[in-house]
Amino acid sequence: MIRRAFAGLLAAALLVFAPTAAFGYAEDDFDATISTTNPAPGEPFAVTVVAPTGTDVTLTVSSDAVSDDDIQIAGAKSLTKTAVDGQAVFSVTLSQEAVFQIVATDADGNVIESFQVVVGDGGTAATPVPAPGAGGGAAGPSLPETGATATPLIIGGVVLLLVGGAALFLARRGKVSA
Repeated sequence: MIRRAFAGLLAAALLVFAPTAAFGYAEDDFDATISTTNPAPGEPFAVTVVAPTGTDVTLTVSSDAVSDDDIQIAGAKSLTKTAVDGQAVFSVTLSQEAVFQIVATDADGNVIESFQVVVGDGGTAATPVPAPGAGGGAAGPSLPETGATATPLIIGGVVLLLVGGAALFLARRGKVSA
């Protein structure tokens, strides 16, 4: 009898804690860093995008106040590289003072990270505009909300354990008095 009760309690506990396996889920590891957000004109800087090996990553640089000739990522305004050893490193040179937006995207076009870079003092004609982030136009990156809150699961588990314990108590009490 005690073995069955223990097995029932163990099964209830397993049902309660089974959803916690979902908390161990890790999304593809994408991240990006920039060596400086205020380089001097003509000073090269690095943008490093952490991505799974073999994944294509695109870096795009843009500015409303500058022609495409003054933007160089290996001689282009936009460049796609394949991640090697878990990262893709871009060397960027901006030769004119202005405010630039740098956006790193994955192969599906999803924004990994965006940066605002001010070269020199930003130029006199350029008005600094915040770089659009992944969070609805806010400056800087934002993370998506994932996962679930564990409180309802814990409360449900405790209730199941109490109901099981009460049923066990009543079942044993009924056999003793009979």
